Amino acid sequence: MSARRAAMALPVLITLLVGAAIGGLVITQNQRQDEQVANAEAIGRDYLSAAADFQAGVAKAIKAADSTKLDEITRALDSATAKPPKLPSTSAYGRQNSSTYREAIDVRSTLLGPYKRLGRQLKEAKVAERFIAEARKLLEMRATDYVGASVITSSGVVRSRLIPAFANARDAFDAVPVPKGQERLAATIHDAAQYVVDQATLLANRIDDRKSFSFSYAAQFQAAADALNDYGTTIEGDVTEAVNVVIQAG
Repeated sequence: MSARRAAMALPVLITLLVGAAIGGLVITQNQRQDEQVANAEAIGRDYLSAAADFQAGVAKAIKAADSTKLDEITRALDSATAKPPKLPSTSAYGRQNSSTYREAIDVRSTLLGPYKRLGRQLKEAKVAERFIAEARKLLEMRATDYVGASVITSSGVVRSRLIPAFANARDAFDAVPVPKGQERLAATIHDAAQYVVDQATLLANRIDDRKSFSFSYAAQFQAAADALNDYGTTIEGDVTEAVNVVIQAG
């Protein structure tokens, strides 16, 4: 009888041992998962703190730069964003179950966006800066600076001074890179200068033929200047907006 009891007790013992082993496995697994989540939380917190410090540092650098000097802003931006914080990897379980780590992933995905945007705006503004400067130099020209304000009786001064001056200014402007999307503006400014060259050539011919002639280029130059000023205002506004976004992020 005792032998039979022993035989019956053996499967029960085995079952208990297996149950105990499974229970121990579950406890161990839970501990490991908790550790993975805790590790992911710590990594996430460290990254969020580093990201905040990074944003504050960039904002400080941009504030310190002279807002009227594109090169200075660019140097400050490049230096301050050279080493963005990195988010270390973690286990799949920790990544999925740590809200802090998931937040860190979201922050990482957008962290450099404002700085890249500002960088693009600064590059565009740099091209625009040279374009606008050369255009203004042309549009500020006055024919009277080359032929005087009195009645012109000889075509020589028109051919030797007035026409070459505006033609050279036109060519210098044409040699400047045109900002993307501003081909129409460039054509308007070119055509304004060309108008003076064409009319001055006609004036010289009329003088040689002893015929009276006069012309005005005020309308052409004013239209070009207005369009140029509008473009300059847009570029300045875009850079200012991008700078403010970076500063506010800090």
